[in-house]
Amino acid sequence: MKNNLICLFVIIISFLFTGCLRTYYPAIYQTSSSPMIYETSDTSKKMSSYYGADITISKGDYNNESMRLFKGSFTLVNTQDYFNVNPTIFGYAGNYKVSGLGENDGNKTIFGLGGQFSTSVNIKIKSLKIGLGLSAGVVGEFGGYYGFRRNADSEGIIKSEEKLVSFLFSAFPVISYEFSKSTILSTQANLGVPGLLSPSLVVNNNGYVYWLSWIPDNFNRNNIFGHRLVLGFMINANNL
Repeated sequence: MKNNLICLFVIIISFLFTGCLRTYYPAIYQTSSSPMIYETSDTSKKMSSYYGADITISKGDYNNESMRLFKGSFTLVNTQDYFNVNPTIFGYAGNYKVSGLGENDGNKTIFGLGGQFSTSVNIKIKSLKIGLGLSAGVVGEFGGYYGFRRNADSEGIIKSEEKLVSFLFSAFPVISYEFSKSTILSTQANLGVPGLLSPSLVVNNNGYVYWLSWIPDNFNRNNIFGHRLVLGFMINANNL
């Protein structure tokens, strides 16, 4: 019994003093999943196209780290009574601030290109839709942040689980309500990557879309940006 206790003590002490390496993922994982867009009833075309832009302000994975990311997108929106589709292509740029790793600290540039396909099925009760959706995509990310993850991983400073090409996948419940032929309010909560959890509130008014995703900062309730804030805007191509 005494020998067993000594072995357990040695294992615990070894674990405490060995520590765990930080794990870094692609920067796109730090933003929120893009929400489904529903077309308004006054649109004459069956499928519409939207240009979009959103900005992410996020805390990083570790103390004193942060990320700023700007994304541009082009989305096709096909809205039916019970089935909806949103294929999207996008590109993004920004920076990730690394902290606590000595000479590896500092702002790292981020660049990426990708595509995503989102679909949802729903029941319709007059102006109300309640449904479930899936979103899947692929993204290639490069720049200084990718170089940092690759080099620091090879040197044994960090762990970097993802390579140059990464995959996106999330599932979500969604509710939308058509207040008028030109205005739809919808909300959804994606579970998966990017974002892990991405609650979103979306307003489409006359082909102008405004959306918000926000995760609170549990360590600083006075931080109005929270752990992650994403603000997005889209415009129907017919409005240009």
